[in-house]
Amino acid sequence: MGKIVVGCWDCDYCGADRISGEIKICPHCGKPRGKDVTFYMAGPKNYVKDPDKINKNPDWVCPFCQTLNPDDNKFCSACGAAREESDTDYFESKEKDREREEKREEDKRKAEGTDTGTRSAGRSRLPLFLGIAAIIALLIFMAMPKTRKMHVDSKTWERSVSVERYQEVRESSWDLPDGAWNVTSRDEVYTYNHVLDHYETRTREVAEEVLDGYDTEIEYRDLGNGYYEEIEHQIPRYRTVYHTETYEEPVYVDIPVFAKKYYYSIMKWLYDRDEVTSGADNEPYYAELNLPETERESGRREQYWILSGDKRYRISYYLWSQIRTGSDIKAVISNGEITDFE
Repeated sequence: MGKIVVGCWDCDYCGADRISGEIKICPHCGKPRGKDVTFYMAGPKNYVKDPDKINKNPDWVCPFCQTLNPDDNKFCSACGAAREESDTDYFESKEKDREREEKREEDKRKAEGTDTGTRSAGRSRLPLFLGIAAIIALLIFMAMPKTRKMHVDSKTWERSVSVERYQEVRESSWDLPDGAWNVTSRDEVYTYNHVLDHYETRTREVAEEVLDGYDTEIEYRDLGNGYYEEIEHQIPRYRTVYHTETYEEPVYVDIPVFAKKYYYSIMKWLYDRDEVTSGADNEPYYAELNLPETERESGRREQYWILSGDKRYRISYYLWSQIRTGSDIKAVISNGEITDFE
């Protein structure tokens, strides 16, 4: 059996503190210790000389007067109630108090309509949320259409036609396409196979944890009757040692794999140029193309602008065609483009 240490308790009636756990009745007011008493350790340790005489079971709580009674008592020392009427000891009473306190806190949170943990987490994340919200608001504001009065100084346009030319190109590949000519070929490295070649003996330092002894750790178990039991634990202590280990390390080599690669000439349609037209009038047009058989049109593009002061705004052809140079308009602008006007 481990050593027994005398604990302390405070009188919940008169406030007297550090009363020895051996004393069952407050020496200041004469009130017996009740279920609301909490045992604790304080000051120099006072060991019981004969620990075998100490009952290690917790006190029981009288269901009538709430007095704590030693486990040996058959009847309550304060009111005489029989031990058999009690169904709660010191620890069970503390557990019930804890559960009641948690229930009160939960009811309080529900009454307030929010959870303390949620509020705390919300407060900690609030600066981040505000920062993100500010950035989003700024982006939305910048992208929102804005209405601006302006004088139309001029209108400009640009149209272009992309032209491709059917021309000879020199290429290479691992497969020979149809229509190729002037073909040559040679064996070249197509890929590499990573294969095991041999093993080499290596050494390395390996760490190992070995038992170096034991350290004594002492804890004190509350017996729930004014006493504490001293319990010793032997905690293993380890130290790190190193030793040299020999091992075989695989060595790999890359073996080239050869294949036939073709070099050839072939005809392909490739981008050649843009035929661009532009102007500051109201009659935009595409360049007239008179292409030989070796050329073809591959796409068209058009852009239109309104100039007002030192600013130029993109605009669709539909709106551009309705606006007259020299007129005053109220334009709806989004991302530098006129999307509507009055």
